[in-house]
Formats: sequence, C-alpha cells, structure tokens
Amino acid sequence: MTVVEYLGPEGTFAHAATDLLRTVGHDGPAPSVDLVPRATVAEIIHDVDDGRCDHGLVPIENSVDGGVTGTIDVLVFETERVRLREEVVVPVSFGAHRRAEFADQPMTTVLSHPVGLAQCRRFAARHGLDVRSTDSTAEACRAVAASADPGLVAVASAKAAALAGLVTVEHGVEDHPGASTRFALVSCAGVGPTGDDKTTIVVIPPSEGVGVLLGILQPISEAGVNISNITSRPLRPRLGEYCFVLTLDRHETDPGVVEALARLRGSGCTVRPLGSYPAWRGER
Repeated sequence: MTVVEYLGPEGTFAHAATDLLRTVGHDGPAPSVDLVPRATVAEIIHDVDDGRCDHGLVPIENSVDGGVTGTIDVLVFETERVRLREEVVVPVSFGAHRRAEFADQPMTTVLSHPVGLAQCRRFAARHGLDVRSTDSTAEACRAVAASADPGLVAVASAKAAALAGLVTVEHGVEDHPGASTRFALVSCAGVGPTGDDKTTIVVIPPSEGVGVLLGILQPISEAGVNISNITSRPLRPRLGEYCFVLTLDRHETDPGVVEALARLRGSGCTVRPLGSYPAWRGER
C-alpha cells in the first residue's frame, strides 16, 4: 500500500487533487493508495523526508497569488532528500453552501479558510456578511453543518460541501473565475523522462551585485532551455541575499539542462535540482 499525505482535512482542494495523480496508485486493478490528511505543508514534507509516508501532495502555486512561499521554503531550506515527482493543476472554484433547512434564510456570516475569504471578498461585500476564518474550507463546512445559526454560510469546494451534507445556494462566488492551484507530489524517489517534462532547480549565486540574475539566466538560454517560472527567496538569515528557484521546461537528464547546470556550477553558483516531473497538460 502506497501512503500519500495531503493538506487536509477531507474535502480540501488538495484532497480533490489526489484524484488526478498519475504516477502513483496505478500498479494494479485494486486501489493501492492510502490517502492521509495532514494539517500543515511542513508536516507532510518532513514525513516524506523521514520515511513516515511514501509521497506528499502540497500546493506550490496559485494563479491569483503566485508561488506558495511556505511550500517553497520548506523544500529549499528544510530538506535535501525530498524531490518533486509530479504536478497536478486543479481549478479553484468556490460555492456558497448552507444547511438545507436554512437555505432560504438571510445570510449573516461567511466562514472559510483565510485564502478562501480573500478570493471571495466580493461575495461577502455584496451580501454585507461578517467574515469568520477557519483552519480549512472543509472545517468551515463542518462548522456550518453543526451550527443551529440560520445565517451561516460556508465558502468552499463542492466536494467539501457534499462531505458535510450542505446544499449549494450560489455557485462560482470567487472574485477571479478560472483560477487554479498547482499541486506538487513530493517523494524521495524521482521519475524518469517522458519527453514532456519540467525540472525545478535552486540556484545560489556566488555573490550579489550587478548582473547576478543575468549570469544565471544566460547559460540556460544559450543551452536552448526555456524557463517557465522564476522566483527569489531570501537566504536565511542573511538579509539582502537571495537564492533563485527556476522551473525549466525539460527533464534534468536532457543534454541542454545538463550543459546549463554545469556552466552555472562552473561560474561558482550552487545548484540543487528539486526534481523532474511530467508536465501537466490537463486531466488525462
């Protein structure tokens, strides 16, 4: 049995993302994955690092807010064994959910995770609702289901609402329709090339100053490798010094990537691959 931890509880978007995994759980006719919810990203990654589970599914990027720095920082600064092995992109659409017997009552208070509340501000403002944060969108649904307050409404996914026994009173209440979240499956074991892959690397330049970023980008560009994402993170605890996290549109065994990383190391950069994985091209 393969154990996959995800950012829980049941009903979260991470839980929904587990349905789309392609590199685990397909080695036999019977279900072979044990899904285990965890409270924090750090707990999941450290469980993978320490061998307490086989894989972990964590959010790594949101189309509205950008990179999930909490996930990136744990991967970069708190582990050297854990690697990315798959990416999954899940549409993020929120609905407004209530107890069936209160569906026609005036709404007074909306409950959700802080991220959910931030992405549904217009819904709360339009209805003049007070906002109350919860540990997760799934917890918001459970709180509404357990309460006798007829004015409560939960903002969450349809899956979270269904698990709590709520009914949907309004669909698509998010401020930015079409938003999505990218999740990364992490493990201590990598995957081989498929011909359509990405590689995420961490680069620490040898010094700060004029042209530092150009010195990182140029060898990669001259090797004919595209960079699809780049972000910087401060080096702990040195204020004003940064590492760069880049996603390259090829597998780390690709000759162009091998050449580019060799040139970066030759220039004095510290380079650490965070893993190669099949590129997400939609549900298959």
